[in-house]
Amino acid sequence: MKKIAIFMLFGQSNAVGHAMPMEERDIIAEPLKNVYGLNRDPNQSFDSTELIFSGYTSFGMNLAETQDNTYSVANCLARAWHDEIDAGTSLPDLYIIHIAIGSQGVYGMWSPDRERVLVPGKLGECDVSMYPLAVHVLELFNKYMKENELEPDFVGIHWRGGEQETRVEIPSLEGRLEKDYIRIFTGLREAIGYEAPVVLHRMPFDKVMLKEDPSGEHLNAMNYINDLFYKLARELPKTSVFDVRTAPFYDEYAWDCNIFRWDLIHYLGKTNDWVARGILKDYANREKIALKINQD
Repeated sequence: MKKIAIFMLFGQSNAVGHAMPMEERDIIAEPLKNVYGLNRDPNQSFDSTELIFSGYTSFGMNLAETQDNTYSVANCLARAWHDEIDAGTSLPDLYIIHIAIGSQGVYGMWSPDRERVLVPGKLGECDVSMYPLAVHVLELFNKYMKENELEPDFVGIHWRGGEQETRVEIPSLEGRLEKDYIRIFTGLREAIGYEAPVVLHRMPFDKVMLKEDPSGEHLNAMNYINDLFYKLARELPKTSVFDVRTAPFYDEYAWDCNIFRWDLIHYLGKTNDWVARGILKDYANREKIALKINQD
């Protein structure tokens, strides 16, 4: 069997790379050789019976919102992975599954209780039930791997969401939100047929939370959700929390913390690129350790 690496990026605007268009030199126009993705046409469908992977480009590979050529972690990782292989590093081919829409969380289009809806388009026009779409896609991916004798090695299910729920009062979050997250991540793992690691991205939006709501209610909700992420990491198998504040250029005293664009909620391209390269470095180190163990 041929081993492949699998990276899944789900969530809302910071999973899209919202409002961070790539410079011309960074756009992936020519399909990559060792990185593959799912183009919206024909894979953005509840009626599909098979997945059609193609060489990765930085446009058309998010199966939810139409906002292409952005500095999303998916696009940044695709480029970094390809360049690392070109530089001579031994890595398996990377398969990317990307599903995200801005402003839509667990109480919106990511709701596990939402019936199947699929209206393509850009932010404000699209209406996609992302959880059932993700389940459908991952079930087909499980089938695809078996038919093509592929052995999965998971980079992880990365969740960049939670912002929508910071506008919900804590009493409405208590109990329900934890159950919904457990349903979502358990369902995704069941769909793909493996206990893939889940990485929850902690939200560091303290400044904008207080700016928008000096009463602190939004900040309290954000802290509640972040605490829930850590609780899930303690209680669910193979689940961890990633904190972007560990970036070497993060500065809590700078007005933008040196990681955000002007709105203090969407990450800069350099921030997402740093995250992507960290994901690649962690995986490459894991590969080296596994190789050494096998040699010994």
